[in-house]
Amino acid sequence: MMDKLKSIKLDVTLAAVLSVVLGVLLVVWPGTVIAVLARVIAIILMGSGIVALIPRLLDEIKSVTSIIVSLLITLIGLWMFLSPQAVASIIPIAIGVLLVVHGVQDLALAFEGRRTKAHNWWSIPLMAILNIVLGILCICNAFGLVKLGMILIGIMLIYDGISDMFIVHKVNKASKEFVDSTILHEENIDDYV
Repeated sequence: MMDKLKSIKLDVTLAAVLSVVLGVLLVVWPGTVIAVLARVIAIILMGSGIVALIPRLLDEIKSVTSIIVSLLITLIGLWMFLSPQAVASIIPIAIGVLLVVHGVQDLALAFEGRRTKAHNWWSIPLMAILNIVLGILCICNAFGLVKLGMILIGIMLIYDGISDMFIVHKVNKASKEFVDSTILHEENIDDYV
């Protein structure tokens, strides 16, 4: 039981150290981490595209569809490898477009609210304009938002690692105190027997 507990504590401690290291990397070099991750994914895509493409080219009966799909996977991987920031920016840009579209829809609803004399109708266009501004921010600063997200994730990982190390320390200390008190208690019993 004690060996199992020691093993768990060691595993938690190692994971905690890795969390802190990864967290620091994300906080200090978020753009580099994003680029490396995108390139690793790109290499995997290119490799799988090439592995799928070679047998298709060597087959006696060529499947044009399979060849095209394999080529597309390889080319997407190549594009990701050459433009990792562009790949990372796609998600904030898509969210930005969604926010702008919803903001424009909300603005149209604001005019309807004004026409129908909705209570506090003036707050509706303010919320719509805020949606549009946030959407434009996502579109114009997409990679900056991705980097900010990486920094926040890094801070979370640092906290996770430090809190895990603190917990292991507390449990170790309590375990030692428990063992010491048990030994002392058994010695006291032996003194009375």
